[in-house]
Amino acid sequence: MLLERPATGDAGESSELAHALATAGAEIRAVLCARPSHDARTAGELCLGLVELRRLQEELREHVVSLRFAAVARIHHGLAKLRAYETVAELLPAAAAELGACCDFDRTVISRRRGSTWRAEAVWLAPGLDPRVSRATESYLRETWIPLGPGVLETELIRRRAAEVIAADDPRTNKELMAVSDSVGYVASPVMPAGRVIGFLQADCYGSRRELTTLDRDNLWTFAQGFGLLFERTVLLERLAQQRTRAREAFDLAERQLQQLAEDEILLAQNDRELGAVAYHAAEFFRPAAAAEGVESLLTARERKIVELMITGARNSEIADRLVVSEDTVKSHVKSVLRKLGSSNRAEAVSRYLKLAMPRI
Repeated sequence: MLLERPATGDAGESSELAHALATAGAEIRAVLCARPSHDARTAGELCLGLVELRRLQEELREHVVSLRFAAVARIHHGLAKLRAYETVAELLPAAAAELGACCDFDRTVISRRRGSTWRAEAVWLAPGLDPRVSRATESYLRETWIPLGPGVLETELIRRRAAEVIAADDPRTNKELMAVSDSVGYVASPVMPAGRVIGFLQADCYGSRRELTTLDRDNLWTFAQGFGLLFERTVLLERLAQQRTRAREAFDLAERQLQQLAEDEILLAQNDRELGAVAYHAAEFFRPAAAAEGVESLLTARERKIVELMITGARNSEIADRLVVSEDTVKSHVKSVLRKLGSSNRAEAVSRYLKLAMPRI
């Protein structure tokens, strides 16, 4: 009996049950209205049936709401795990797998839009699917730039900017893709982190042949919104890391060149003393107490100490660590030293300092 059917955990069956309850209620109301001459007992039973139907409808609505909240919780948990990935190459396959796991799909695709075409960048296939169909589907999706044109679902997603459920026989599907993948229909959503559609999420239930519902559509849309932000964040972090690496390499090269210039100047100033001895003993030779009076009056004690460390080839960060000051403070002292010694770079400043201090050695 309909009234004795329990609420189910599947969104599709919940939708069917809601329709069945609504139909039963309409039929009972029609009977009551068409035959007002029912005896009191029959009318009472019909009214009780309506009350019970109403109760079941309320329970079903609460159940569907709980399903949606549970799905949203799973999606947010899955998206939180994806924050651990620092490169796009790592993020895409992990996101495709996470989409399948938290939204109960058998096959998921993350695709990239390029002009008026799209192609899969990541494909996730649940274990146990037909290997022949899986190989053919992944090969087609990864190797084919599928056109976007009038009347195509993905084209409408770009225009409407919303997710959608589509059946296999819908004229908006790509017939070649549907034949290769043996799909009975799928859900799709645009990915648009900055308001521009850069790709799509697509998913289906090929293995279970479960009918896709509006809940699947809404879950995919929720995941797509969070994934879009994660994708944009990962791209920015990856670019920042690359720029940081290039900047570090450039600074290291400049520092090595400056150090080489400084060593060359020191070598000339010390009458061809061996470079290793100069680098190792320079700090002892040129303590503030041993510096020429001209140097003492020109530079402060802290500035002389910084120059002595510059002679050893120490970088600003290393000088900051030795003197227990910030790197910005060291930079400020270096600028002051260059200005006071009339030098345009570190190597020239070291050379002039050595020349001033040489007579006192």
